[in-house]
Amino acid sequence: MPKEKAKEQRKESFRFSPMDFLSKKCHIELDGNSSVTLEGSKGVLEYSTECIRITVENYIVSFSGKNLTLKCISPTALTINGSILNVNFSD
Repeated sequence: MPKEKAKEQRKESFRFSPMDFLSKKCHIELDGNSSVTLEGSKGVLEYSTECIRITVENYIVSFSGKNLTLKCISPTALTINGSILNVNFSD
């Protein structure tokens, strides 16, 4: 198969361009159910060992579980540790 044709087929197989990912304002990365890193935070609305609610752009991300703690908090990112049982998005 010629290189150009293979390149075109690879290009068509992607549904998103790299700019789609770079322009996102929120990134959530789960490590099992024991840790989550959220980038793009606008602030913490609620914080307890059972529920943490974070403002992100035009919506709220809620994490519920057991023994939840905030770690590595910065103006735009944070890490939550504990037993994460539920992640909810609301506006």
